[in-house]
Amino acid sequence: MANDRQRAIERAILGDIWTTNEPYEVLRELCDDIGHRYAGSESEKHGAEFLKRKMEDYGLQNVRLEEFQMAGWERGSASLTLVEPVERSYSCVAMPYCPAADLTAEVIDVGEGEEADFERAGADVRGKIVISAAETNKPGERKSHRTDKYGWAVERGAAGYIYINQNPGMLHITGSITGRNPAGDRAVDREAPIPAVGVSWEAGSTILRLLERTGGKGKIHLKLENRTFESTSQNVIGEIVGSDYPDEVVLMGGHYDGHDIAQGAGDDGAGAVTGLEAARVLAAHAGDIKRTIRVICFGSEEVGLLGAFHHARTTSPDSYRFALNLDGAGRGEGGQEQLTLSGWPDLVGWFEQFAKDSHYPFTVQNQLNSHSDHYPFVLRGIPNGTLNARDSTAGMIGRGWGHTEADTFDKIHLRGLQMSAALVARVALAVANAEDWPAARLSEDDTRDLLKRNNLLERAERAGRFPAKQA
Repeated sequence: MANDRQRAIERAILGDIWTTNEPYEVLRELCDDIGHRYAGSESEKHGAEFLKRKMEDYGLQNVRLEEFQMAGWERGSASLTLVEPVERSYSCVAMPYCPAADLTAEVIDVGEGEEADFERAGADVRGKIVISAAETNKPGERKSHRTDKYGWAVERGAAGYIYINQNPGMLHITGSITGRNPAGDRAVDREAPIPAVGVSWEAGSTILRLLERTGGKGKIHLKLENRTFESTSQNVIGEIVGSDYPDEVVLMGGHYDGHDIAQGAGDDGAGAVTGLEAARVLAAHAGDIKRTIRVICFGSEEVGLLGAFHHARTTSPDSYRFALNLDGAGRGEGGQEQLTLSGWPDLVGWFEQFAKDSHYPFTVQNQLNSHSDHYPFVLRGIPNGTLNARDSTAGMIGRGWGHTEADTFDKIHLRGLQMSAALVARVALAVANAEDWPAARLSEDDTRDLLKRNNLLERAERAGRFPAKQA
């Protein structure tokens, strides 16, 4: 795949990455100084301005902020009181886009919250507050997403939802919930139809034990003060313009926004910084990179992939050779990277050969999901994948520290950032210069078939996301 000149560039960028702590210091400032960078907040805006300055310092071209309208959300006070069988209060956090509420209702335990659990509960869900596990997937497993569970509860007439973190440590679980109108972008559309909160493993387990004594019967009071409002967010973009084919783009990047209860270090500050570091070392070799490499730090991923949807909608889908999502890159201590393609089996062999030729083995798989920034590109038939790294939470359930107060800078290691950045830079260079690239954009019909095979078509159509529209 690589010629002598490309190997020389790889040696140079690897030396650059391994002789600096630049990504670690950038992430430190993003987390410790700027903070959570929650979607639509002042913190997110400060984060965008900081990342833009870094791109300019690194010599990237066409550096810009790409602003878009979105629905912001702000949490207020939140209380959860078990009224029956005993009266006791528990700490909770409202999920983003949760409406204000003052509600007392019977509670129903639906176990893991999978569709089969809701089907067993049937009509008993109506008018009750559902309580279930938040995420139950262990590493390598695929289970239902938080928004799937919420949707099944709403469809069956639930009055509210309580998600239980499955990892001990007195950590609340958070994550955005689906709005009243999934096809809309304004505040009135994005505010959720029923309240939902997250509780710790310890609080949730206690509630379930108390309910067990009474055959599952009990009542809960939720009082929540939140607001949803019109706001703006922004993507941060920089480019290394291609020497031979400047209009053909290799996109790489992760989201820089986080949840407001933590620093968002692993999800996904580390991924955003990984892409930034890869761009930094590649910028010095612009004349030897045939196609444009665009690095993007997506805004507002945590509340619906909003930055990625905006960028995909406002750029030509025919301009992309490949889109590389970095949600989860840079975590752990390095050497545990994996690339998940989203419906392009012909690329599995290409990347496996790349790994072999690069003398750096990593897992390559082909498995589509809809819950990160690659998905808007999937909907447009653009070849894409997500590169992430397994970390020290590999034995934990779901996201591990992610979406909890524990997603903090101390969980990130310089070595992990360096190794992910080294791989991303080599991948981006190889894809940009490859003459044997086997992937092409899918037609609308082929994209429809891909979505249907992965049980995503109906949801995408219902949300107005497919067929994909361009601005």
